[in-house]
Amino acid sequence: MKKTKFGLWFLAIVFLIGTSITAKAFVRYEDKHPQKRRDIHITGFIDYAPFGFVEHPDEKIYGKFTSIFQPMFETLAKENNLRVFYDLQKKDYPTLVQEVRKGEVDVLFGAYHQTETYRGLELIYPAAINNPITIFMLPNRVNEVKSTDDLRKLKGVKIAHEVYSDYINEQLKQFNIESVDSSYEMFEKLFTKKVDYILVSHYFGLIEAIKLGLREQIAVARQTLWQIPMFIAVSKLSRERKMLAQKLTRYMEDENNRKAFQEAVTQMVAEFEKNSQGIVPPTFGLEKSDK
Repeated sequence: MKKTKFGLWFLAIVFLIGTSITAKAFVRYEDKHPQKRRDIHITGFIDYAPFGFVEHPDEKIYGKFTSIFQPMFETLAKENNLRVFYDLQKKDYPTLVQEVRKGEVDVLFGAYHQTETYRGLELIYPAAINNPITIFMLPNRVNEVKSTDDLRKLKGVKIAHEVYSDYINEQLKQFNIESVDSSYEMFEKLFTKKVDYILVSHYFGLIEAIKLGLREQIAVARQTLWQIPMFIAVSKLSRERKMLAQKLTRYMEDENNRKAFQEAVTQMVAEFEKNSQGIVPPTFGLEKSDK
């Protein structure tokens, strides 16, 4: 009986020693042969805060690219030995999306489902965040719009470069809405009463109003007109498609991660407010008409 117990103890010790040696050998092998670093190219909106924007996009050398999706990918990059490049320089948005479709870029920050612009891309489900489309008006008129039906008798304006889903674009054909090239023009038409409302996504519109010093002079309709789910997209021709789709899907399936995107939006809006304090809002020539 004692010999049997001794034999069992001896085998256990041999097993533990062997396991320890194997573990040390494994660690040493990993140290000598680290996982190969993979390069991932990312693109996205260049003038659509908070989802993606570039500082000084009109200058020869772009400034810093910022997106609420960056922290997510920085985490994935560290965990999976990825080296990230942002491909944005001097290209319009449709061209950037086309590069993702052709496999020249791996990931697109921000895309809509069932929309021709994003045909050929693999959307990562569930959506990262909803992009609410709403109405900005002068405060004394904001209660005039409670649903999309109320828009039919009014005139609106939107910024030309804002991208909507095909469904929203189809709905907008029912309304009298003109497009302008800049946020300044968009707000100018509202304040000079050439239009009744601004159609814009909630977060982007807020940030543009803040940048112009107009946040306290406009009112946002209580009723959101549409919610557009916004996705991360992966190129179907990317060499890292399988890995990226798997990692990103797992990330998006965690509700806490999706909540983090919403928190990032709130923080970014607050940051714009902080940085825009003291800005004198434009008068749009209204002071002349008052004299």
